[in-house]
Amino acid sequence: MDNLLNIDRLNKTQVEDIIYLASSLKKDFPHSTKDSPLKGKNVIFLFLESSTRTKTSFNFACSILGANVIDISPKSSSMTKGETFENTIKTISSYPADALVLRSNENNDINIAKNILDFPVINAGSGTKSHPTQALTDLMTLIEKGVSIEKLKISIVGDIEHSRVARSLIELLNLFGSIINICSPKYFKPTDLKNISHFEDLNQVLKNVDVLMTLRIQRERIEKYKINFNEYSDKYMITEKILNEFNVSYLMHPGPVNEGIEIDRGLQDSSKSLILEQVKNGTWIRCAVLINILLNGKL
Repeated sequence: MDNLLNIDRLNKTQVEDIIYLASSLKKDFPHSTKDSPLKGKNVIFLFLESSTRTKTSFNFACSILGANVIDISPKSSSMTKGETFENTIKTISSYPADALVLRSNENNDINIAKNILDFPVINAGSGTKSHPTQALTDLMTLIEKGVSIEKLKISIVGDIEHSRVARSLIELLNLFGSIINICSPKYFKPTDLKNISHFEDLNQVLKNVDVLMTLRIQRERIEKYKINFNEYSDKYMITEKILNEFNVSYLMHPGPVNEGIEIDRGLQDSSKSLILEQVKNGTWIRCAVLINILLNGKL
């Protein structure tokens, strides 16, 4: 038994092994999964926040590998009747499941689940702090493009304070010694990230950079800021002109994309955009994680 709670659970070799397996599965599909290696395994989904990319890719991963999915919808669960998260997890512990895939808007829910359940927990997005499978997906996407991660110079722009994607990616890239800069207005500057250079001026983080990642403004978490989105886009929206002017090799975004605010309309279809590649690779990373946990018993 094992869990995938945070990136700090993994060392560099484990990361490389997961990405190698994901790439092999992708390259050899459908032959790589014709024997349904997870046939008979039962995976519970509990997504307490909306999700298109992560949930769909986990669904496809289970389908490709032959695992059964038991999807607990929060809207039809007893949580709508006042049942606590902890008691919901205790109820789930009674079933003959092999793993729980959990997304929650609370940072500590993933640890609560791990401490209660006697089967593995996989983090599909935890509050504002952690999204390990997305970070692995982003790294796989860069490696596929031949990017040297040890020599990578990447700038991350946007709502970093509320971004679990950014935190997990920064933690992952630090394993490889990448050079990371972040850029945002003061109200999106993270208070818990150390030894990372922060800039408010977009031009400063675009100098001598290989990859640019933009982040979604998380409207559901920022009502207190009273943000003027037109003013934000004037200062921080990425355009084709910017990518070309600063010789940025690749543009990334974990999605969903707010076109016209974070990136210009149509830019995700640019030849420099890896956004749809990130979506494609999400399925294969999640396949690799499920195989490692449910078949091999470890990451």
